[in-house]
Formats: sequence, structure tokens, C-alpha cells
Amino acid sequence: MKIIKITLIILFISTINTYADDIYLSCESTTKLRTSFIINDEKEVLILDGIKREVVEWKKEFITFWKSETIKEISEPRNFKPDTLDRISGSYGSYNCKVVKKTLF
Repeated sequence: MKIIKITLIILFISTINTYADDIYLSCESTTKLRTSFIINDEKEVLILDGIKREVVEWKKEFITFWKSETIKEISEPRNFKPDTLDRISGSYGSYNCKVVKKTLF
């Protein structure tokens, strides 16, 4: 009986860690346009609207990234800055973001 209890406890603890890896953000602009992020701090992966983006800088306070390879090629020679997701205020440009527990799909 003790073995079953210990096994269940270990299984429960391991499932908590696997679900805590990804953070889901739902963002809405003032014009009601929507976008979404999936953030994985452990792997430093940022997914915007289902597409993995190239991360420039990853910090606790913010994440800077290029929205696409084309925008990067155009912006870098002109010294334009990459997009920024502010993790403190929960903003991305004109979008306000909030953490959601799961995706819609």
C-alpha cells in the first residue's frame, strides 16, 4: 500500500512540472485585434500566433524578438529595434496581454 501511495505522489509531482513549462498569453489591442504567445522559460522559446520566432534577448523583465526573417533583414541595416514583449506590464506594442490557463484548441 505504501508503494502505491509513493508512486501516486511521484506521478502527481512529475505532472505538475510538465504542465508548468509553457506560459500562454492572450493579447488584445485597443482595436480588438487579437494575438497570442506561448513562452517557455526553460528552453527560451517564444511562439507568436503559432510560429516560433527568433529571440534576440531573453530577460525576466522582457523578451525582444524578430517577428519574421524579412522584417529582420529590413530593420537591422537601419538600426530599427526588434519587437518587445514586456513581461512586467503584460504589453506588446498596442496589445494588452493576460495569462490564460489553456489554449482554445
